[in-house]
Amino acid sequence: MPVEIRDFEQPLDYEACAQLQVDVWGFSAADAVPPLHLIAMHHYGGILVGAFERERMVGFVCGFSGWDRGRVFHHSHMLGVLPEHRGSGLGEKLKWAQRERVIEQGIELVNWTFDPLQAVNANLNVNRLAAIVGKYRVNIYGESKSPLHGSLPTDRFEAEWLVSSERVTKALRGELPGWPSWESLPRANATETATSGFRVSAKADLDIDEDALLAEIPESINKIMAEDMDLALDWRLKTRELFGAYFERGYAVKGFHRSEVGAFYRLEREETPSD
Repeated sequence: MPVEIRDFEQPLDYEACAQLQVDVWGFSAADAVPPLHLIAMHHYGGILVGAFERERMVGFVCGFSGWDRGRVFHHSHMLGVLPEHRGSGLGEKLKWAQRERVIEQGIELVNWTFDPLQAVNANLNVNRLAAIVGKYRVNIYGESKSPLHGSLPTDRFEAEWLVSSERVTKALRGELPGWPSWESLPRANATETATSGFRVSAKADLDIDEDALLAEIPESINKIMAEDMDLALDWRLKTRELFGAYFERGYAVKGFHRSEVGAFYRLEREETPSD
């Protein structure tokens, strides 16, 4: 069935968005952003775009304007797609629709947070959308009982999306970097496969002095959380130290690589990581 991408238009759209938060992330009704708040957000400059199968909402993206040290930006607060539509490219379509509306508002920067251990989100945000990450937020949302967070500290990357930049416009055209010989880059965290079949990370090397390096994450942190929460927490704490140290030294995430060996962020050194 064809899916229509359009702005929220009627009260039922906001109600459907509140319910979708419960369906997508397992939120309680109390944790979901309620319809009246969504309406206020939209009425006063926010962007709320839905994906609809006829009248049924199957995905959405929403955000609002923010301000920091004299710079106005759009904060993309939530992007959600029902499970049966994941892997279809619908989330990416919603983000590009969001970009169009942000540009219409005259805003150049969009930011959002995502879990650095979620490989699928990393590929979308860093490769498909060409966002850059140079900030790490420790336990930004505090403790959560949501199945989405699996009781791990809610550490997040803060992605920055310069919507009119050459990097982003190339991604929009499908011109993604080829990254030749990326496997030869130095690795900040050595890993091995445990008897459980999961990858286990050693303590990170925080002293690599190269223009680019790799940081490995699990192929599926969700599987690890379902079977070994101690290992999941170990991944959280070790990667927290790794990314925090390299971001402080002027590195930023510029790519994401996958192979039969594992999943790796590509960190590149630059003077201004968010540009």
